[in-house]
Amino acid sequence: MTDRGYEKYVKDEAFLADYNDYQKRYAGQIAERDKVMLGLVAEKTRGQGSLLDIGCSTGNLLLHLKRAFPEMKLTGGELAESSLAEARANSDLTGVEFRTMDMLEIDDQYDCITANAITYLFRWPEYERAIQSIARALKPGGTFISFDWYHPFEGQDIAITEITEGHPEGLPIHARSYGRVSRTFTKAGLDAVDFHPFFMPFDIPEPEDKSGTPVTYTVKQENGNRLSFRGSLHQPWCHVTATKV
Repeated sequence: MTDRGYEKYVKDEAFLADYNDYQKRYAGQIAERDKVMLGLVAEKTRGQGSLLDIGCSTGNLLLHLKRAFPEMKLTGGELAESSLAEARANSDLTGVEFRTMDMLEIDDQYDCITANAITYLFRWPEYERAIQSIARALKPGGTFISFDWYHPFEGQDIAITEITEGHPEGLPIHARSYGRVSRTFTKAGLDAVDFHPFFMPFDIPEPEDKSGTPVTYTVKQENGNRLSFRGSLHQPWCHVTATKV
């Protein structure tokens, strides 16, 4: 299969250069979403065993995992070679193995696999293949932890094309329902699927200038939760955990 929706994304070096610079902002200070991810890794693995971060980019999450869980054997898998080069050159990531790897064709076996803001770019057939690949690569009793666009509206799955200055030809984006995701996980051999909606713990102001590339901001609800938006687009970020049967 060569016509994958995410292939252009991982080969667009101009975009990746900007994205890699963006990742550097969180190399020293951990992002709020990654704080939750570390908590889930601690809960599910007790900081032991082997972990693959698939779609690892320049290795930010792995950097924080290494600091938090020094006994874990960490591997980063990524298709964007420029991101892998930066990760391998980072002395703070010494001891972490970085490999060119496609989420749809993961090799080896791991106690835990994380996928951090990756699969919202996948079309449904690619997403299903990715979950099957992850399930095969997990050891029995192993844990998958995803951070992506998931929502509780059972009768709705969303697929849109976002056109921006960075992606003038359009970027495919998917928001998936809890129910369909759970069924996809179960079919692949993953059980105990649990969804943890993510809300920023502080306000991010809406930009006054709306003429350029959209940026993230929050809108506070009456219940205190802060919804994340990028431009006009709501981002239903959510952590998901599942265990291999």
